[in-house]
Amino acid sequence: MNTRETRPEKRRAGLAAAEPEAVPDTGPDTAAQAADDNATPLLSSRLVFTGILAAGLALMTVVLALTAVDHWTARQSMLEDSRVEAAIVADNISAAVMFRDANTANEILGALRASPMVQAAAAYDATGTLLAQYRRDVDQPLATTLADTGMYGLPERHGLMVLELARTVMVAGEASGTLYVRKSKQAVYTRLAIRFATALLIAMVVMGLAAAMVLRSRAAVRDAERRLHALAHTDAVTGLGNRHAFNERLSTEVQRARTLSTRLALVYIDLDNFKSLNDTFGHAAGDGLLRQVARRLQSVVRSTDAIARLGGDEFAVILRTELDDTALQSYGQRIVGVFRAPFTEVGHQFTVTCSAGIAAYPGDASDMDGLISHADTAMYRAKEMGKNRCVRFDASMNQAVARRQTIEHALRAALQNGEGLALHYQPLYAARDTSLVGAEALLRWTHSELGAVSPLEAVTVAEDCGLITALGYWVMRTACADAARWQGMGKAMRVSVNVSARQLADPLFLERVMDTLRETGLPAHLLEIELTETVLMDNMEAGAQTLHRLSQLGIHLAIDDFGTGYSSLAYLRQLPMRRLKIDRSFIRDLPGQEHSRTIVTAIVALAHGLGLQITAEGVETPEQADYLVRQGCDMLQGYHFARPMPVEQLHTLLQKDQAAGPA
Repeated sequence: MNTRETRPEKRRAGLAAAEPEAVPDTGPDTAAQAADDNATPLLSSRLVFTGILAAGLALMTVVLALTAVDHWTARQSMLEDSRVEAAIVADNISAAVMFRDANTANEILGALRASPMVQAAAAYDATGTLLAQYRRDVDQPLATTLADTGMYGLPERHGLMVLELARTVMVAGEASGTLYVRKSKQAVYTRLAIRFATALLIAMVVMGLAAAMVLRSRAAVRDAERRLHALAHTDAVTGLGNRHAFNERLSTEVQRARTLSTRLALVYIDLDNFKSLNDTFGHAAGDGLLRQVARRLQSVVRSTDAIARLGGDEFAVILRTELDDTALQSYGQRIVGVFRAPFTEVGHQFTVTCSAGIAAYPGDASDMDGLISHADTAMYRAKEMGKNRCVRFDASMNQAVARRQTIEHALRAALQNGEGLALHYQPLYAARDTSLVGAEALLRWTHSELGAVSPLEAVTVAEDCGLITALGYWVMRTACADAARWQGMGKAMRVSVNVSARQLADPLFLERVMDTLRETGLPAHLLEIELTETVLMDNMEAGAQTLHRLSQLGIHLAIDDFGTGYSSLAYLRQLPMRRLKIDRSFIRDLPGQEHSRTIVTAIVALAHGLGLQITAEGVETPEQADYLVRQGCDMLQGYHFARPMPVEQLHTLLQKDQAAGPA
């Protein structure tokens, strides 16, 4: 499919930029960043400490609860034992109390010394007067009357450290006195203290073991988390941060710049022609080259800048900066300049360049997404300008992006309904008698809102968004249908259609061409497919079989823009071509320019020597036409004869040509 009157030449890579001036390191202190890096471990440690403390408090609560239960149990046990003990002593001492035998009563009470808890005991007669007593501590006197003990009418009394009991001494069913016993609770508290200390020690040991296990497990988990974090945030090939790390870091830096009212810049980097190297030498060589690229970038950026590999051959640099626009542009050129020296990998030297785009916050974008989008837009503009350069984002680029998106959507719709798409035809004339022998189909597109969209712009967008194949088939169907109508008008005239590289690489290309001829009813010999040298070289092996099959069907094959591409003679020998079209750049200076004359003469001689016909395109003057006729060109095309025209105008021209004489 052709896009001209004037076909654009393939864009060439630009020359390397001049060595930029050194960029000063103006990065701020890294205390905030260090604090951010330490925040997660500190928080994790606090959580672990809080968990261990909570477990310790819970265990301590259990120990205290058990101690409280043990105290209540011991108290009840002591009380029951003391009641039984007091009842036995009261029964044994009843006779001595009845007969007021103080000696016997003292002996019986003295037997209580065997119980270490008993501090004192006394027997009072029926009148409440002291009859006999036992004191473990002789310095602690007993009350001389029962009323003085304060136990009159009370069976027992509890103090913090003392338990007091009073039991009536019964003889023959009658009260003959009272037994008073005072017991110490020291032994109970001692046992409780021992049990509490033992439980506490056990709890502390268990807690220590649990804490050690938790800390050990936490250390293992933390190491695993670090490894997982590294895997999740590190590019496996280069060791740089990956896209996930890039997004996190850029979000943090944008927030920091917003808070501190500082400036932030983003550099998007894409390697030029990396895919061809990867395909030629393998992924191992490509990975090695990416590692070298990473090292070179690390050597040229500042310590405060962050580098990430976003995937494939794309890298990004985030820099905190107070640089002005001039210094920022120099920084970008410094990055581009690091690619000047060739790379050595798998025993071969490679020259790899890069295209870079720079956008700054807040000048070029107000948020993270806008910053990424604008840096990416600037990078693609660098590629459009010839690659091997760094471009600063400009607001006008968004207009170009918006227009491209609009064209893409409109083109998709146009391919579905055919609205606005049309073909113009530029006639081809026989050199010997200037008779009309063919026409080349040229794409035209007029949109209701966009107006007339240039063929170059439409085809470029179609190639970028994957519509070029569908657009190419639309052109072929339309051109074949028009040529079939010409045949019906009595003028069997060949139509030439340009085919793109993607269309030729389509596995269904041959089948689609045959279907088109069958549906339109156009004989195969009236269709000529034009391919540029670049398309032929890119599809030499895969397309050879298809081209041979097309030739066998009777379809003519032509090489368009001959002399501007690879100019390899291999395809002239191996492929079934029938025609060469001399590019207009060689016709422009005829007949005055000697080099152009020499080139044209050589091309004509070469073509005729190989049995190929020659078409000269871009013929604009009678002198050019006369010279080309003398050199033996077979067909001529250009403004001197006719400009591209709508199909209706071509029909009028065909009728005039028929009226003038037979084709």
